[in-house]
Order: sequence, then structure tokens, then C-alpha cells
Amino acid sequence: MKTHFHQISCKSQLIVSFVILFLFSGSAIYAQQHSNMGGGKGTPEERAKRQTETMKEKLNLTAVQEPKVSAIILKYIKKNDETRKIADEAVQRKTMQDNNTQKDAELKGVLTADQFKSYLKYVEEMKNRRRGMQH
Repeated sequence: MKTHFHQISCKSQLIVSFVILFLFSGSAIYAQQHSNMGGGKGTPEERAKRQTETMKEKLNLTAVQEPKVSAIILKYIKKNDETRKIADEAVQRKTMQDNNTQKDAELKGVLTADQFKSYLKYVEEMKNRRRGMQH
């Protein structure tokens, strides 16, 4: 029985890891909503611009916040594009998670507490939509 439960646990952990990877990767956060969130097509600069526009709309970014958020988004789109080239999937997944943790920390430093809550809420909504699509 332990082996069976261990296998389920490992499978569950793997599924959770993939969901986290998908949700928190720079361009993947928004890939589900191409028209709203910028999607994954185009150059890093084009994707960052689309994502910034969406965040500007959804979070009511100020004129001071917008270029800072844009720079953060572009930085992590480029990092995640490079990370996707890593052949070892476990290393790629861990690096992607680290990148996204760093990105969230940087965004938290630019956004107000309410904006950051809204950002996290939107990420959770996307996560729930993806779960619904998987079943």
C-alpha cells in the first residue's frame, strides 16, 4: 500500500509542479488570454508590451508604475525564454519557479498592496480556469 500511495503522492506532486510552472512562467501566466494578456507570440518586447497593457488595465497602473512593471515583465520573459532551452526538465522547472518567485517579489515592490492582491487573484483565476479545462 505504501508504494501505491507513494506513487499517487509523486504523481500529485508532479502535477502540482507543472501547474505552478505553467502559472508562474513569465509569458505562460497570460497565454490563456491571448487577446487580454498578451499571449506567447511575438518577440519578448512585443509580449512584454501586451502584458504590460493588460496589467495597466487590470491593475490601474500609474504612469510611474507602468515602465517599471514593463521592465520587470520583459526581464522575466527573456529569462524564461532562456530557461525553456534547458534540456533537463527538473532543472528547467526549478529555474522557472525561481524566476517567477523573483518576478513576483519585484512586482510586489512596485505595485500597491491592493494591486498585488489583484495580481495574485488573477493568477489564481487563471489557475482555476486551466484546472477546469484539464477535466
